[in-house]
Amino acid sequence: MVQQLLAVCAPMLLGAQLILTLILIKGDICPGQRGRIHKVLPTIAVLWLAVASLKIEAMMVVFAIAYFYSKVQTKKTRDQGPMWVLYLANGLALSYVAILVGEQTSLAASLNVVVQIPLLGALFAHLLLTIARTRLQAFHRILPVAGVVSAMLMALVILLKAMSIDEQTLMSAIQPLLVGFALMILGIVVWCWHMLASREINKAQLGFGLAVMLLALTSNQGLFVL
Repeated sequence: MVQQLLAVCAPMLLGAQLILTLILIKGDICPGQRGRIHKVLPTIAVLWLAVASLKIEAMMVVFAIAYFYSKVQTKKTRDQGPMWVLYLANGLALSYVAILVGEQTSLAASLNVVVQIPLLGALFAHLLLTIARTRLQAFHRILPVAGVVSAMLMALVILLKAMSIDEQTLMSAIQPLLVGFALMILGIVVWCWHMLASREINKAQLGFGLAVMLLALTSNQGLFVL
Protein backbone atom coordinates (compact mmCIF):
# COMPACT_ATOMS: atom_id res chain seq x y z
CA MET A 1 0.00 0.00 0.00
CA VAL A 2 2.81 2.42 0.91
CA GLN A 3 4.70 1.61 -2.29
CA GLN A 4 1.55 2.19 -4.38
CA LEU A 5 1.04 5.53 -2.64
CA LEU A 6 4.63 6.60 -3.28
CA ALA A 7 4.28 5.50 -6.91
CA VAL A 8 1.53 8.07 -7.52
CA CYS A 9 3.46 10.78 -5.65
CA ALA A 10 6.06 11.29 -8.40
CA PRO A 11 3.53 12.43 -11.08
CA MET A 12 1.79 14.57 -8.45
CA LEU A 13 5.02 16.32 -7.50
CA LEU A 14 5.99 16.91 -11.14
CA GLY A 15 2.62 18.51 -11.86
CA ALA A 16 2.81 20.71 -8.77
CA GLN A 17 6.37 21.82 -9.59
CA LEU A 18 5.41 22.85 -13.11
CA ILE A 19 2.45 24.89 -11.88
CA LEU A 20 4.45 26.63 -9.13
CA THR A 21 7.27 27.36 -11.57
CA LEU A 22 4.81 28.92 -14.01
CA ILE A 23 3.41 31.12 -11.26
CA LEU A 24 6.87 32.19 -10.06
CA ILE A 25 7.81 33.16 -13.62
CA LYS A 26 4.61 34.53 -15.13
CA GLY A 27 2.30 35.11 -12.19
CA ASP A 28 1.38 38.62 -11.11
CA ILE A 29 2.48 38.06 -7.52
CA CYS A 30 3.62 40.52 -4.89
CA PRO A 31 6.90 40.11 -2.97
CA GLY A 32 5.08 38.64 0.01
CA GLN A 33 3.39 35.96 -2.10
CA ARG A 34 6.67 35.05 -3.78
CA GLY A 35 8.31 34.51 -0.40
CA ARG A 36 5.39 32.39 0.82
CA ILE A 37 5.53 30.23 -2.31
CA HIS A 38 9.25 29.74 -1.74
CA LYS A 39 8.37 28.64 1.80
CA VAL A 40 6.28 25.65 0.62
CA LEU A 41 9.05 24.21 -1.59
CA PRO A 42 10.57 22.08 1.24
CA THR A 43 7.29 20.12 1.32
CA ILE A 44 7.91 19.04 -2.27
CA ALA A 45 11.54 18.18 -1.48
CA VAL A 46 10.53 16.03 1.52
CA LEU A 47 7.99 14.11 -0.57
CA TRP A 48 10.61 13.51 -3.28
CA LEU A 49 12.84 12.20 -0.50
CA ALA A 50 10.11 9.69 0.35
CA VAL A 51 9.85 8.71 -3.34
CA ALA A 52 13.61 8.10 -3.32
CA SER A 53 12.94 5.05 -1.14
CA LEU A 54 11.60 3.44 -4.32
CA LYS A 55 14.21 4.78 -6.74
CA ILE A 56 17.36 6.52 -5.55
CA GLU A 57 17.36 8.67 -8.71
CA ALA A 58 14.71 10.87 -7.06
CA MET A 59 17.44 12.21 -4.76
CA MET A 60 18.69 14.38 -7.62
CA VAL A 61 15.38 16.25 -7.58
CA VAL A 62 15.66 16.63 -3.80
CA PHE A 63 19.14 18.18 -4.11
CA ALA A 64 18.04 20.58 -6.87
CA ILE A 65 15.01 21.85 -4.95
CA ALA A 66 16.99 22.10 -1.70
CA TYR A 67 19.71 24.13 -3.45
CA PHE A 68 17.15 26.50 -5.00
CA TYR A 69 15.44 26.92 -1.62
CA SER A 70 18.79 27.75 0.01
CA LYS A 71 19.33 30.59 -2.49
CA VAL A 72 15.94 32.35 -2.19
CA GLN A 73 14.23 34.34 0.53
CA THR A 74 11.07 33.24 2.31
CA LYS A 75 10.12 36.76 3.35
CA LYS A 76 9.02 39.58 1.06
CA THR A 77 11.20 39.46 -2.02
CA ARG A 78 11.16 40.33 -5.69
CA ASP A 79 14.26 38.24 -6.35
CA GLN A 80 13.41 35.15 -8.41
CA GLY A 81 16.62 33.44 -7.40
CA PRO A 82 18.55 31.01 -9.64
CA MET A 83 15.60 29.87 -11.77
CA TRP A 84 17.87 27.61 -13.80
CA VAL A 85 18.09 25.37 -10.73
CA LEU A 86 14.30 25.14 -10.56
CA TYR A 87 14.24 24.34 -14.30
CA LEU A 88 16.80 21.63 -13.61
CA ALA A 89 14.63 20.22 -10.82
CA ASN A 90 11.66 20.16 -13.19
CA GLY A 91 13.73 18.47 -15.89
CA LEU A 92 14.94 15.81 -13.47
CA ALA A 93 11.40 15.23 -12.20
CA LEU A 94 10.14 14.98 -15.78
CA SER A 95 12.87 12.46 -16.61
CA TYR A 96 11.98 10.40 -13.54
CA VAL A 97 8.30 10.28 -14.48
CA ALA A 98 9.14 9.56 -18.14
CA ILE A 99 11.14 6.53 -17.00
CA LEU A 100 8.19 5.53 -14.84
CA VAL A 101 5.87 5.77 -17.85
CA GLY A 102 8.25 3.67 -19.95
CA GLU A 103 8.39 0.95 -17.31
CA GLN A 104 4.65 0.29 -17.44
CA THR A 105 3.48 -3.00 -18.89
CA SER A 106 0.65 -1.62 -21.05
CA LEU A 107 -0.50 1.51 -22.87
CA ALA A 108 -3.30 2.03 -20.36
CA ALA A 109 -0.87 1.81 -17.45
CA SER A 110 1.41 4.38 -19.10
CA LEU A 111 -1.53 6.71 -19.73
CA ASN A 112 -2.55 6.27 -16.10
CA VAL A 113 0.77 7.74 -14.98
CA VAL A 114 0.53 10.59 -17.51
CA VAL A 115 -2.99 11.60 -16.43
CA GLN A 116 -1.92 11.58 -12.78
CA ILE A 117 0.35 14.56 -13.54
CA PRO A 118 -2.44 17.11 -14.12
CA LEU A 119 -4.98 15.41 -11.82
CA LEU A 120 -2.90 15.09 -8.66
CA GLY A 121 -0.46 17.84 -9.58
CA ALA A 122 -3.16 20.49 -9.92
CA LEU A 123 -4.80 19.46 -6.64
CA PHE A 124 -1.53 19.43 -4.70
CA ALA A 125 -0.45 22.75 -6.23
CA HIS A 126 -3.84 24.22 -5.30
CA LEU A 127 -3.31 23.14 -1.69
CA LEU A 128 0.20 24.60 -1.59
CA LEU A 129 -0.98 27.89 -3.12
CA THR A 130 -3.77 28.11 -0.57
CA ILE A 131 -1.30 27.50 2.24
CA ALA A 132 0.84 30.27 0.70
CA ARG A 133 -2.24 32.54 0.77
CA THR A 134 -2.11 33.29 -2.93
CA ARG A 135 -4.16 36.17 -4.30
CA LEU A 136 -4.35 34.61 -7.77
CA GLN A 137 -8.09 34.04 -7.57
CA ALA A 138 -8.33 32.68 -11.11
CA PHE A 139 -6.43 29.57 -10.05
CA HIS A 140 -9.21 28.70 -7.60
CA ARG A 141 -11.33 28.00 -10.69
CA ILE A 142 -8.75 27.00 -13.30
CA LEU A 143 -7.16 24.22 -11.24
CA PRO A 144 -10.43 22.49 -10.19
CA VAL A 145 -11.68 22.62 -13.80
CA ALA A 146 -8.40 21.05 -14.92
CA GLY A 147 -9.00 18.40 -12.28
CA VAL A 148 -12.48 17.61 -13.58
CA VAL A 149 -11.15 17.20 -17.13
CA SER A 150 -8.29 15.02 -15.87
CA ALA A 151 -10.71 12.85 -13.88
CA MET A 152 -12.72 12.28 -17.07
CA LEU A 153 -9.55 11.25 -18.87
CA MET A 154 -8.68 8.92 -15.99
CA ALA A 155 -12.09 7.26 -16.30
CA LEU A 156 -11.40 6.66 -20.01
CA VAL A 157 -7.98 5.19 -19.20
CA ILE A 158 -9.53 2.81 -16.66
CA LEU A 159 -12.15 1.80 -19.24
CA LEU A 160 -9.38 1.14 -21.77
CA LYS A 161 -7.60 -1.12 -19.30
CA ALA A 162 -10.82 -2.91 -18.33
CA MET A 163 -11.50 -3.72 -22.00
CA SER A 164 -8.09 -5.35 -22.35
CA ILE A 165 -8.43 -7.97 -19.59
CA ASP A 166 -10.55 -11.10 -19.50
CA GLU A 167 -13.96 -11.18 -17.85
CA GLN A 168 -12.97 -13.44 -14.95
CA THR A 169 -10.03 -11.24 -13.98
CA LEU A 170 -12.17 -8.13 -14.32
CA MET A 171 -14.83 -9.57 -12.00
CA SER A 172 -12.19 -10.15 -9.33
CA ALA A 173 -11.10 -6.51 -9.60
CA ILE A 174 -14.55 -4.95 -9.86
CA GLN A 175 -14.96 -4.14 -6.16
CA PRO A 176 -11.74 -2.11 -5.69
CA LEU A 177 -12.42 -0.52 -9.09
CA LEU A 178 -15.86 0.70 -8.00
CA VAL A 179 -14.43 1.93 -4.71
CA GLY A 180 -11.74 3.81 -6.60
CA PHE A 181 -14.33 5.41 -8.90
CA ALA A 182 -16.49 6.47 -5.96
CA LEU A 183 -13.52 7.97 -4.14
CA MET A 184 -12.35 9.81 -7.26
CA ILE A 185 -15.79 11.38 -7.70
CA LEU A 186 -15.85 12.31 -4.00
CA GLY A 187 -12.41 13.86 -4.31
CA ILE A 188 -13.51 15.99 -7.25
CA VAL A 189 -16.68 17.13 -5.44
CA VAL A 190 -14.68 18.10 -2.35
CA TRP A 191 -12.12 19.91 -4.52
CA CYS A 192 -14.81 21.88 -6.35
CA TRP A 193 -17.04 22.45 -3.32
CA HIS A 194 -16.08 26.11 -2.95
CA MET A 195 -17.42 26.75 -6.47
CA LEU A 196 -20.55 24.64 -5.99
CA ALA A 197 -21.41 26.32 -2.68
CA SER A 198 -20.02 29.78 -3.57
CA ARG A 199 -17.74 29.71 -0.53
CA GLU A 200 -14.15 30.70 0.11
CA ILE A 201 -11.55 28.00 -0.45
CA ASN A 202 -9.79 26.61 2.62
CA LYS A 203 -6.85 24.32 3.39
CA ALA A 204 -8.93 21.67 5.18
CA GLN A 205 -11.14 21.20 2.13
CA LEU A 206 -8.19 20.77 -0.23
CA GLY A 207 -6.27 18.58 2.20
CA PHE A 208 -9.23 16.23 2.55
CA GLY A 209 -9.79 16.26 -1.21
CA LEU A 210 -6.14 15.38 -1.84
CA ALA A 211 -6.24 12.53 0.69
CA VAL A 212 -9.37 11.09 -0.94
CA MET A 213 -7.91 11.44 -4.45
CA LEU A 214 -4.66 9.74 -3.44
CA LEU A 215 -6.66 6.91 -1.89
CA ALA A 216 -8.74 6.61 -5.08
CA LEU A 217 -5.78 6.41 -7.44
CA THR A 218 -3.90 4.07 -5.09
CA SER A 219 -6.95 1.80 -5.07
CA ASN A 220 -6.98 1.78 -8.86
CA GLN A 221 -3.27 0.94 -9.14
CA GLY A 222 -3.95 -2.77 -8.77
CA LEU A 223 -5.97 -2.81 -11.99
CA PHE A 224 -2.98 -1.67 -14.07
CA VAL A 225 -0.74 -4.54 -13.02
CA LEU A 226 -3.21 -7.23 -14.14
